[in-house]
Amino acid sequence: MNLNFKVNPEKNCIKYVKAHNENKFSNHSYGESIIRGDYQDCLISILFNTNSLKNTSFILNEFLKKTKNPKNIQFCMKIDNDDQNFVNEFINILSKYKFNFIVLASPKGRGFVDLWQWVNFLYKCSSKKSKFVMNISDEMYIKQKNWDIKLEGYIGAFEDEIFRLRTSVFKNRNYTDLYECGYAPDTTAIYSRKYLEIQGDFSPCFGPDNGQQFVAYYLSVLNLPRHYQFSRDLVSEGIDFHGQGTNIGLSESQKERRNQLNLLLWVNMFRYENQNLYFKRARKIQIEILKKKYKNLQIKNIGYKYLITLKIDNEHKVIELNNYMPKIKFIIFKLSKMDFIKNNTGFDSIKIKGYFITLCLFFYKKIPFKNYKKGDEKFFKKFEYFSKDSKLYNFFDRNEPIVTINYKTNFIFFIFFYIKLFIFLIYFFLYHLYYPKAIPQTIFEVLKKIFPLKRVNSHIFFEENEEQSERIILKGD
Repeated sequence: MNLNFKVNPEKNCIKYVKAHNENKFSNHSYGESIIRGDYQDCLISILFNTNSLKNTSFILNEFLKKTKNPKNIQFCMKIDNDDQNFVNEFINILSKYKFNFIVLASPKGRGFVDLWQWVNFLYKCSSKKSKFVMNISDEMYIKQKNWDIKLEGYIGAFEDEIFRLRTSVFKNRNYTDLYECGYAPDTTAIYSRKYLEIQGDFSPCFGPDNGQQFVAYYLSVLNLPRHYQFSRDLVSEGIDFHGQGTNIGLSESQKERRNQLNLLLWVNMFRYENQNLYFKRARKIQIEILKKKYKNLQIKNIGYKYLITLKIDNEHKVIELNNYMPKIKFIIFKLSKMDFIKNNTGFDSIKIKGYFITLCLFFYKKIPFKNYKKGDEKFFKKFEYFSKDSKLYNFFDRNEPIVTINYKTNFIFFIFFYIKLFIFLIYFFLYHLYYPKAIPQTIFEVLKKIFPLKRVNSHIFFEENEEQSERIILKGD
């Protein structure tokens, strides 16, 4: 499956637009700019994909009952137009609601695997005047009455309007590891429009909610170990959502197929190329925060770095901020996450089982489920070696009392360490052999680490009469 396939939103796509005070939709091409849609005055644009008229009607009714000012809400939806009768019925039903609407009707195409791209397209069609944007599923709806009044209270929460509001069941979670962002993202976060405008859209690959959690994670750790954290997450009070489960209504066979597809998309999400893009988005937000706070700051983007020029003791010095994630460092990090169960699911098991699943994913692009093909039976039979009754389990079980782990476990960790080190050195050599043009830059970076010259590692930014607790200590790379 080609996970780099790009959907063309212009192809056979009709954009239907209706303002809150209108009873009929107007028809337009995807790229046509419509003031009643693209520049409609509203509080929030809510985006989702759907092909269920039942689900859509239900959540619209729930929002209608609990929203104080429906005219402040814009719903942006993507539906399939393979059945024109369905499109006509869908548009006819929505005409009765006093919300603002944008509906994109296009062919189904590859379906689920490309829905994330339509979230990006819906975002680009949404009103540029809306204060907030959020992406939900067609199973999610608001819990509290007058939630829109509470949302209005968050306008101006930050002077630069760069933040996101966490509203999901994970809204109080503190993320200590990158992989947590994959299996426990804030699925119903509400973003200030400025927060997304800096990035351009929701995500560069599958997983808009996971993608934005990656961005938030990188943003929170960019300046470690300095005191100031660039995190712009706020936890909501009185804004929560029902229906945050997944795979609701799918049969067992559909769930199995969806899980297998999710695994491919999951692996793709953690590829260096995509994680590097998430990192760059976080860096963009950090730079924009600095620009808004310190108007006279000189910041130059030279592609792979941002250079911040400072005048210290009548001498110009520079703080450098990398605009990329070191690839070798990321590969080493991924090698440390070879235990699939522990790092990708939030559960725990013996290490050898987690490593086995990782290898299975690498070679077979799937993990064993209850219903598997007969041809796979011999291969998946190996899982019996990891049952709790086996000697192999007892040998590798990390939960055994410490007195029984002795030299055997230590020896295994010793071997793993040097295997990872060996792989790193081989990769380092092959990478520069394949990309000889990268050698000068590598030498340059190494020399700069040894001889920093006028580069400074950190700087305290502050305005006159600013409290010490509000000052930013910026860490350079």
